[in-house]
Amino acid sequence: NKIQINGTIIYKDLSEKIIEKLNDNLSVSEIIRWIREKTQYHFREEYGYDPQVGSLNNSAGRWNELIATTILSKIILNVNQQLENSFYVVTFQLPKSRLKNKNNHQLSSQILNLFHPSSFNKGQLLEQISQFKDQIFMPSPDYIIAVIPQKFIPSIQPLLQHQAENPDNLEIYQFLESKLKPNNIKAIISLKTSNRSDRRYQPLFEAAMLKAISYTLHQNWKYYMVSSELSSADNTIFETAIAPHSLVLGKNLKLVDGTYNFTQKEDLLKFVKEAIND
Repeated sequence: NKIQINGTIIYKDLSEKIIEKLNDNLSVSEIIRWIREKTQYHFREEYGYDPQVGSLNNSAGRWNELIATTILSKIILNVNQQLENSFYVVTFQLPKSRLKNKNNHQLSSQILNLFHPSSFNKGQLLEQISQFKDQIFMPSPDYIIAVIPQKFIPSIQPLLQHQAENPDNLEIYQFLESKLKPNNIKAIISLKTSNRSDRRYQPLFEAAMLKAISYTLHQNWKYYMVSSELSSADNTIFETAIAPHSLVLGKNLKLVDGTYNFTQKEDLLKFVKEAIND
């Protein structure tokens, strides 16, 4: 008999006012607090009691993600207006990782599905990891920042605009699936409301896998940790951890390229600029 809170629908209902508040430079925590209070009020009006704190906390994480998607999309829309038409920047989320379907050509790792299956063939760009591709399991990164070829440019700005207005869709991923090359990817972002001590190492495993793939493919994919709440332990671990393959290579290769506190939209602009100015 429990009542579920659909955080995505609540966000969509309030999206116009949320964008107004973002444009007024309210902090993300202030906006999430406002959404939370609105949700509590209407829940109480409808059902006569308060929603569970855990349910609100889960929704707050989802609202943080949707706000970040809206902000990132708007930032990159503006960046693209200032670039020459030889290339465009794009950001998007990936579907959640799932085990490979035997009747489907897709891999369990969703980021690898951005590349055409023929790219893993002998003599092709991804040949070096082809023998391991079915054994690569990891969570889907929260966001990808990529630079796309000119032939895709006419479609990207409308898709980014739609993503800014409807941040829960996967249209850009679906559009670019099986079309990218490894050098199109510039940065990978892990976004968290906070990093619980027992979950802090999950994004580090994701980072380790992605950095190893990047190194094997002779790429320089950057990996950023972004959080609304960063503890001293977060900063220490994320800023000093080395990539595991460094031990084999005898090199001090950083695992995380940057740790950012996400409090308002200007915070995301910093690493977007860093990601594309390579």
